[in-house]
Amino acid sequence: MIITGASSGIGAATAHALVAAGAHVVLTARDTARLDDLARRLNGRARAIPANVADPMEVQRLVAEVITTYQRIDVVINNAGVGLAAPVARLQPADLRAALDVNLFGPLYLTQAALPYMRRARRGQIIFVSSVVGLRALPYAGGYAATKAALDRLSEALRVELRGSGITVTLVRPGTTRTAFNTRRLGIHGDLRRFDPPGIAPERVAETMVRAIRHEPRVAYATWSDRLTVGMALLLPRLADWLLAHLFVWRDSEGKGVSYANPER
Repeated sequence: MIITGASSGIGAATAHALVAAGAHVVLTARDTARLDDLARRLNGRARAIPANVADPMEVQRLVAEVITTYQRIDVVINNAGVGLAAPVARLQPADLRAALDVNLFGPLYLTQAALPYMRRARRGQIIFVSSVVGLRALPYAGGYAATKAALDRLSEALRVELRGSGITVTLVRPGTTRTAFNTRRLGIHGDLRRFDPPGIAPERVAETMVRAIRHEPRVAYATWSDRLTVGMALLLPRLADWLLAHLFVWRDSEGKGVSYANPER
């Protein structure tokens, strides 16, 4: 099993959960020191192979090393991701491209590199870690939501294209998770929430990942509240717009919450 973005957060928690369930895992991310430290703590059932998923040559090297070591790839967990915060009116194309490189093209590169070996074995599973915002964007996270929406559509098409091949495709949609993810976002970093839910522990998402591997659903949510919230937002879009407009404001240069629609107020 290959886990991208494995050096921290959901990726590291998933590695622990899968090893506890008896799996062998390949950990990949850019942070070599963290990967090596995690691999040492996983009882000899993990191999660290540093790679930048946004670089197709590094992804090819990663897959070649996995095949050399294990002769097969059973599961690919496309978990690596980067956040992005900015009003759409101030969204920088360079930031959006950087987010797309990791959130969309990274999973595409790894999936394309792994698929020939999975097809040959006529079995396997590809998991894409998306987000609830892939279905309903939040204010000031439109760029990030766009990367996840694109990933959702890619996974939907791939699922149908692989039908009958023995390879399944699962989309995992976590909601707010207690990790350092938001502290490393690209963009302006200025959103201020009037209501900020604490989120769930990354271990909860890891449990969802283990269940997804066992049962191979089309889509998996970490909590029923995430599923319900997204469903209600899609069913009642005008109400969702009103609520989100009141729950999210932008932070000005002095750190004060302002209405971006009327920033002078």
